[in-house]
Amino acid sequence: MGGKNPVVVLEDADMELAVENPAQGAFGPTGQRCTATSRAIVIDKIADEFVERISKRAQSMRLGDGIDPQTEIGPSVDEHQFHTVLQYLNIGREDGATLICGGERATGNGLDKGYFVQPTVFDHVTSDMRIAREEIFGPVLGVIRVKDFDEAMQVANDTEFGLSSSIFTNDATTMFRFVEEIETGMTHVNSPTTGGEAHIPFGGIKGTGIGEREQGSTALDFYTELKVVYVDYTGRKREGNLY
Repeated sequence: MGGKNPVVVLEDADMELAVENPAQGAFGPTGQRCTATSRAIVIDKIADEFVERISKRAQSMRLGDGIDPQTEIGPSVDEHQFHTVLQYLNIGREDGATLICGGERATGNGLDKGYFVQPTVFDHVTSDMRIAREEIFGPVLGVIRVKDFDEAMQVANDTEFGLSSSIFTNDATTMFRFVEEIETGMTHVNSPTTGGEAHIPFGGIKGTGIGEREQGSTALDFYTELKVVYVDYTGRKREGNLY
């Protein structure tokens, strides 16, 4: 399942939640979950504050051995993925995004012996940039600034993927409008894009997955191959031509 999962942050959002949850969604799993947050679509009038706060949070996160309970960000899964992420960091710079923090291999405290990438925030990302369209599968968050909710929805849906999404707002009307209009198989309100429960159907729409959802009651269909068998017990040739 591919994903380019957006989080929309509106003016009335609880900024503490709107920073901490996307930080966990984007960086906590090292970006190596199909539901990881990769795009933050933020109303322009609060974007400066959001960028400042989430970049500080990214820089404060502890990288290290995933077995260590103090670790917040682990390594890329292998050397190939590690170099893929570094390549996308260069692509982001070349496309004109503003690098706020990270953007390099992590070093120090033995990190240079592993496949560790600094948690990275790009600002002034546009929807036509590759880092806004292609799944990086690394700890990289692109901030896209928009003027209002309508533009936020247009940007959020401007992707071939449709797995997970999130919105941060305290306005009930806007929450339900988002839930109705967002083109993802799963969505969250005031929580990370990575959240989920084992008994709830899991899956996406558009270019993300196909067919039934896994997990929940729909998992029976997801893991079932349907076979149709016709048995003619009459001993006579078929006369009808309906099928």
